[in-house]
Amino acid sequence: MGIYVKALLLIILLFAAITFGTQNAEFVTLHYYFGLASTPLPLYLVLYVAIILGMIAGMAIGITTRSNLKRKAKTLERANASLQEELDKIKTESGEEKPTGPEMALAAPEAPQTRIIPSVGGGETEASRGGEDESEHTDS
Repeated sequence: MGIYVKALLLIILLFAAITFGTQNAEFVTLHYYFGLASTPLPLYLVLYVAIILGMIAGMAIGITTRSNLKRKAKTLERANASLQEELDKIKTESGEEKPTGPEMALAAPEAPQTRIIPSVGGGETEASRGGEDESEHTDS
């Protein structure tokens, strides 16, 4: 469905550009510095060229920003991997064998922790975080 919305927006944009061009067909002369002037051009052409040049400049800035961020992300990933290796080395030297990272998902789950839930009457009821049904607990 997203492609239809994009196509519809493109059609609307093209229609607006065409009607703008027909409404602004007067010729203008651009005056530059040092007395230079262009040949007479239609106003819509001058504006279309300015828009296209702006889009190209924006894309160039976006591409350079994105490539800089990718480079920085790779550097940080390498630093993270080396620090993780160093941490694992320190843990094995100290005798700690607690799983970290992906190994943690394979480790046995911890016992469910309990928490105190205030009841309506002001007393407290003990409930498990693991997913016990609260209807099993009686309120006073």
